[in-house]
Amino acid sequence: MDRRMIRTACMLLPVLILPGCASSSPDAFVEANEQSSRPAPPALVQSSPLAKNRVQQVPQELEEDVSATPWRVIEKANRASAQNPDMTGFFNAIMLYDYVPGSLYQVYAAPLRLTDIQLQPGEKLVGTPAAGDTVRWILGTGKSKVEGQEQQHIYVKATRPGLKTTLVVTTDRRTYHIELHSYRETYMAAVQWRYPDNELHIPGGSFADDTVASNVDIRSLDFGYDVSVKRGRDLDWKPLKVFDDGRKTFIQFPPDMLTKEAPVLFVVSKRGETQLVNYRVKDEYFVVDRLFRKAELRLGSKNQDIVRITKI
Repeated sequence: MDRRMIRTACMLLPVLILPGCASSSPDAFVEANEQSSRPAPPALVQSSPLAKNRVQQVPQELEEDVSATPWRVIEKANRASAQNPDMTGFFNAIMLYDYVPGSLYQVYAAPLRLTDIQLQPGEKLVGTPAAGDTVRWILGTGKSKVEGQEQQHIYVKATRPGLKTTLVVTTDRRTYHIELHSYRETYMAAVQWRYPDNELHIPGGSFADDTVASNVDIRSLDFGYDVSVKRGRDLDWKPLKVFDDGRKTFIQFPPDMLTKEAPVLFVVSKRGETQLVNYRVKDEYFVVDRLFRKAELRLGSKNQDIVRITKI
């Protein structure tokens, strides 16, 4: 009897266990998960720092632009307006800056070295050049003659390295804003400007199509100029023609030169010395406010390409 009861109990034991296992269904586990307070994965991504920055990126930039401190705005504007020396602007030891109103021209000086700031021939100083630091910087002025015109010079010298100040030069034509820096040895020997904004208003087109400015007499045009390549090959910027009206000289380049680096014009003296000459750029023309017997167009800093213009 006891054996039967034991056998029966053993047979019923798995049956009693199975219902217990079956009662733990997947639905029961889902219901037990309600105590978890962790957000769903999308919420985690949305609240991450990267996602937050992406969402607020544009408003933050706008807020910075509007609420930027004045000194940050000023420093940013000064950095953007600074014109620094580069190899393409040098002719020998003279740094040629393009004059743009409002630019800050960087000039580098050194103790026991004199830097010569040269203005446009015919341009006259209005008052004395004003410097922020007149104790540790030495300033002077002078004059020279260039093709019959008076040229103003401003001489700058630092008393020691590591100095920085500003210089304002006012003339009867424009105002120059200059930042002066001093180093132990490095200095700029001379500084000049080109003036691309001084343009003679010549309408586009050829001169033969009666498009010369009203103050140019077509009957007086002289095309007796020879243009030859002195150094270089296949120069696609070589002038097409050169002529003058008895007072000014006009140099015509290929039209596509407007999209390329332009050469610099120098006049050659009787002794063979080259000298910078002021000219204006209008469309594909260089307009020179004088006549010359010989001139050179130079492009590049080393191994320059040179085109010579000679009056026949």
